[in-house]
Amino acid sequence: MSCESKRHMRSCILILYLSSLALTGAAWSSGAHASGKPAAAASRQEFALYALSRGKGVPAPTRDAFKKAQALLEGARQRGEVVALKETRIGLEGETRLCVEARNPAASRRLQREVRQIGKDVELFNVVEEACSKK
Repeated sequence: MSCESKRHMRSCILILYLSSLALTGAAWSSGAHASGKPAAAASRQEFALYALSRGKGVPAPTRDAFKKAQALLEGARQRGEVVALKETRIGLEGETRLCVEARNPAASRRLQREVRQIGKDVELFNVVEEACSKK
């Protein structure tokens, strides 16, 4: 079958799409993670906080919640519950990502619960369970 005719174009697109899904599924099913840890184990100990904006800078309530969460996590680092904190500026208007690597999955769950409580009902404050190696 040739993909040159309009008649066969849809079939070719479908085949390419399904092929890409198969390749993506194979990569995910291997369980590998950029850090060398299994993906599930790495993500259970790592999460990130985001302070975002809608084009007018990060709102004051979001900044305040982010600062409170940051102070909580810094205290946890001093107690040994957090292995690493990495803050990254991700936008032009003050948007920020704070990546947290907890000592173990239990500490990560507890800290995520506390941070989510700080950010409860705060717009543009997000807590996401994800690997810190994300760029």
